[in-house]
Amino acid sequence: MKLPYVLVLLAVCRSVAGSIDEMKRLYRDLFRKYSPKYRPLYNQSHHVDVHCTLNLLSIIEVDQVRQILQSNVWVNLTWRDEFLIWKSENYSGIKSIHPPLTDIWRPRLILTVSLEDRDVFKDDTPGITVYSDGTVTWSPGANFLTACKLDLTLFPFDVQTFEFRFLPASYDSHEVKLVSSLKTANTRSFTSNGEWIVSRSRAYTREIAKGSGEKRFSTLYIQFDFERRPTFFLLSVILPVVLLSFLNIFVFALPCECGEKVSYAVTCLLSLTLFMSIVSGLLPKSSDNIPLVTMYLTCLLGISVLSVVATILIVVRDARKKPPLPLFVIPCFWTLSFPGSKRKDTDEINTDGLANDGNPRGRVTGGRSSSDSGVYCISADCLCMVMFMAVWVCVTMGFFIELRR
Repeated sequence: MKLPYVLVLLAVCRSVAGSIDEMKRLYRDLFRKYSPKYRPLYNQSHHVDVHCTLNLLSIIEVDQVRQILQSNVWVNLTWRDEFLIWKSENYSGIKSIHPPLTDIWRPRLILTVSLEDRDVFKDDTPGITVYSDGTVTWSPGANFLTACKLDLTLFPFDVQTFEFRFLPASYDSHEVKLVSSLKTANTRSFTSNGEWIVSRSRAYTREIAKGSGEKRFSTLYIQFDFERRPTFFLLSVILPVVLLSFLNIFVFALPCECGEKVSYAVTCLLSLTLFMSIVSGLLPKSSDNIPLVTMYLTCLLGISVLSVVATILIVVRDARKKPPLPLFVIPCFWTLSFPGSKRKDTDEINTDGLANDGNPRGRVTGGRSSSDSGVYCISADCLCMVMFMAVWVCVTMGFFIELRR
């Protein structure tokens, strides 16, 4: 009963031993005269086509101040090696091998926009496979630290374009040509990011001249359109700023007798200054494209400063107990009712005299009511509140209209 099991075990061991021997013989036959110094073509006048596909795994960080993108990327590279072709039936059905990177020829790609070592794919990068028909696939991966030009005019509703550029090291377009396998990048393995959404991607190749010579190099371009998620910035910065600037207008609703009029205006001014410093820390130090949010905060800061100045003048004027200035006098044909006080110009009020009937009676001399003078006098607080409210509405509505345009 045990004899069949013994025979099967011997057959398996023999096949395994035979496979190992065949693998050794295959490596010996393939790499006996092979050299990674030469392009894998018998006719060296032809060029090697390298098919490329970029896979974006995740966005690690987008540094808006330094304008740097850090991403996790791996690239699928495929080409044909005419020196590594064999018949699988001659080697016990072996259809693929995995030689070390340093033993075979491969295209050394450099990332031109990298801020670190431009040869981003090192010799210790795994993942190379050679098939019996000479097809070679290599899937190197790395964390890219690349420079990017950010246009933050519509921040935080902006869409940024990030670009990767690859070209073969030391080989011009007559020797090695890069071919994009897809018209877009592969984002199926992309890990969702809390700040950015990948809206679009493009992949294409182009030949560019490098240096003063006439050599042209095949270059692979990969472009991504990243759309920012604006919810966090709207709730943490924009909404508080709008509410604070709106509350700042109500400083003119406080009476001068309360004693907190100026301190209220100064507190709102300091709050806006604090939020403006937070926003400035998030944006790059560049004047090429000034963000609309910075201009909006600057306008609100100017409105707040003017409201503080107006508040101080009103309080000082009220402390001197002087009549309203002509600035706050409007014609009597003003059709809308407006909260204010009619002015009475009283030259003299004499209450010492007595009427003929013996009852005290005040005597007004030289006095004219506002209906006689043809003017209607409103308070400085009311006029300032209307003016600043109109300016605030215009600035805020203009800001949001420009953002969504």
